[in-house]
Amino acid sequence: MAAATGSRTAHVDLHGLRASVSGDWPEVIDALRRDFAWFEAAPGPAEITITVERRAPDFDTFGDVPASFVTPRNVVYQSQGRTIVDYFGRAVSVLDRSNGRLLVQGEERHLVHEAAYLFLLSRIGEHLDARGLCRLHALGLAGTGGGVALMLPSGGGKSTMALRALGSPGVRLLSEDSPLLDRRGRIHPFPLRIGVNESDADQLDGQPTRRIERMEFHPKLLIDVDSFRDRIESRPQPIRHLVIGRRTLGTEARLERVSKGRAAAPLLREAVIGVGLYQGMEFVLQHGPRDVLRKAGTAASRTACCWAALARARVWELTLGRDHDRNWAVLDPLLFP
Repeated sequence: MAAATGSRTAHVDLHGLRASVSGDWPEVIDALRRDFAWFEAAPGPAEITITVERRAPDFDTFGDVPASFVTPRNVVYQSQGRTIVDYFGRAVSVLDRSNGRLLVQGEERHLVHEAAYLFLLSRIGEHLDARGLCRLHALGLAGTGGGVALMLPSGGGKSTMALRALGSPGVRLLSEDSPLLDRRGRIHPFPLRIGVNESDADQLDGQPTRRIERMEFHPKLLIDVDSFRDRIESRPQPIRHLVIGRRTLGTEARLERVSKGRAAAPLLREAVIGVGLYQGMEFVLQHGPRDVLRKAGTAASRTACCWAALARARVWELTLGRDHDRNWAVLDPLLFP
């Protein structure tokens, strides 16, 4: 991937899935380069190519195509081997399913960036499932005791704990939001940018950030991977602890050992179903009933990864209060037994 800001082509290798991004909008291309900086790669053949064009969407070229389905962020059409995703007139993505080429057109920088970013996430999700790797919606950390996965719902405090981890000697980050599980009971790195709410900017301690606006949610401040690259654990770790987190309005924090059965529902929600993880159904569900059957196989593969993790890990329940220092203090013994 080109390193210079304003580069016109970006190349990534996402666990064996090669992709390139090019076009006439250098700021968008560079933003995507920074999003996936951990996976930068030299130029070469790519299974996925994305072209971004800074122009109004050209809907007239598609003709009278009926909608296939509607999501909260877009309307999806299928026509002649193409998936057309209309972001309510503000941008359009056109995927040629025969060759994996995606064209994104729009005049709003943040929207075009997000459309391309989410497409890449949907494609890497499919690729990882095919390789027997399961994304877990959790904070993944590594210490001397092995891997720790902290499962919290969206907005539950994973980013805050990730920032605390980056400031703690000896702790290494696997992923702030979606580490990977395999069928051997290991947790793999999948580091992307870290998103922080603007209301939590006081916790950044001078970290450089960039601001993004999002289609459905409030804006976020992003910390790029290059800011914490030296704190990332690059090797898969044996998973030692699965932690189920819950927030309270109190100030106390508690860590309690619980039965493995208590982790079944959180793992179903955060990995098998993947609540909180972008799945990209507008790009994944393209062939009707065949895709439904394929997703059943995916669920079975994800379940196998969760079962392997559960068999090897201790399970804990972490009660989080409003005091961030106390929250970290009770988690720390799992990282350094």
